[in-house]
Amino acid sequence: MSKPFFPVFVNLAHKKIVAVGAGEIGSRRILTLLQFVDSITVIAKEIPKLLYCHDKVTIIEREFAFEDLAEADIVFAMTNDKDLNNQIYEYCIKKNIAINVSTDKSKCSFYFPAVIVDDNTVIAISSSGKNYAQTKKIREDIEKMIKKTIVVGSRESKLAVVQSQMVIDYLKQNNINTTLLTMKTTGDIILDKTLEKIGGKGLFVKELDVALIEKRSDISVHSLKDMPAEVELPIIGYSKREDPRDVLILPEGKNELDLSKPIGTSSKRRIIQLQKLYPEATFAPVRGNLQTRLRKLDNGEYSALVLAAAGIKRLGLAERISRYFTTEEIIPSAGQGIIAIQGREDEDYSCLDGFCDKESYYIAMSERAFIKELDGGCTSPHTAYSVIEDDCITVTGLYYNEDTDTYTTRKVTGKIQDSYQLGTNLAKEMREMYAR
Repeated sequence: MSKPFFPVFVNLAHKKIVAVGAGEIGSRRILTLLQFVDSITVIAKEIPKLLYCHDKVTIIEREFAFEDLAEADIVFAMTNDKDLNNQIYEYCIKKNIAINVSTDKSKCSFYFPAVIVDDNTVIAISSSGKNYAQTKKIREDIEKMIKKTIVVGSRESKLAVVQSQMVIDYLKQNNINTTLLTMKTTGDIILDKTLEKIGGKGLFVKELDVALIEKRSDISVHSLKDMPAEVELPIIGYSKREDPRDVLILPEGKNELDLSKPIGTSSKRRIIQLQKLYPEATFAPVRGNLQTRLRKLDNGEYSALVLAAAGIKRLGLAERISRYFTTEEIIPSAGQGIIAIQGREDEDYSCLDGFCDKESYYIAMSERAFIKELDGGCTSPHTAYSVIEDDCITVTGLYYNEDTDTYTTRKVTGKIQDSYQLGTNLAKEMREMYAR
């Protein structure tokens, strides 16, 4: 009968660590290791985008070669190819390299435990590879015992902080201690270029993702409309939707739109729809937080701004709104008005159940499925807007044809439990019909 392994805490700071494979299990283990290492080399034919966010990770995106293990101290074989994993094991045993094979617990010189980190305390739990479910439950129970404060990650703009404070207030009302961690994202720093030129919406979440990975934060709070359609870390909940409409903001003291100056907006989605409402209007990009945009407007740079009503209202600036556009006049950005909460895999976030809204979940599923099918949520004008009535959801899609610079809208109605498929199918239908 084999004996259990003795637990030892090892300093990995200056070790050469190589991970071969970066699938679901592999990525999860790599993200855990990042809390303890100076660097880790990851070798795989396909590597999740999230690992590119971290400067501790050296990416080698190609087939594995045994030369990659030269001078390695610790190796993780985590590919889907059991034969390759076994070959790596045999090589490491001959070279006296510590090896863990994810597909075969008998081919491990050490096990990978469930890990809990709380300040200077590190707790590791292992079932010797025999009962993952039990190990996971024990880890969750211990986390509940020792966890004292939930750290909420947020962009540092005033609107982002206000939205994060909504989540914090809810947690405090339920006797959960919280603290706020704010930071500038790449999207907040680079303001002299439009989003499509610097990488799209993902630039608003990159730094917050890294904070979650490193466990400097426990959740991140985002405006859902600013999130790419595909995310690496899971969205664990959605707020009740605020007013989803776009609005017109005039300079202070002005009552009429002066079309001798451009309307300020960086959104192609807004521009193509505004052109039908204001055929004589011109448009100019405007970036920065909401206060910066309003200051540029009031300084005379623009005739007006077009912004999301939700952000204006959450900042207590509803008196600045000159006109509300109906959702037929301007179809909103997918997810507009909804706050998204992002977390980590396999963690208990039941403390947020009362904050999260079921209708917003179905709305988000349908709208994000539409843009994901068409373009993955980049800065193109495609968008969708959904409304729930009784047990049915109606999805309105906007499809933009770049070749003709025209757009078309189309609606579909179905049961709310089919919301994701409805959004996906509508996008496919519109692409087939109008991409000519």
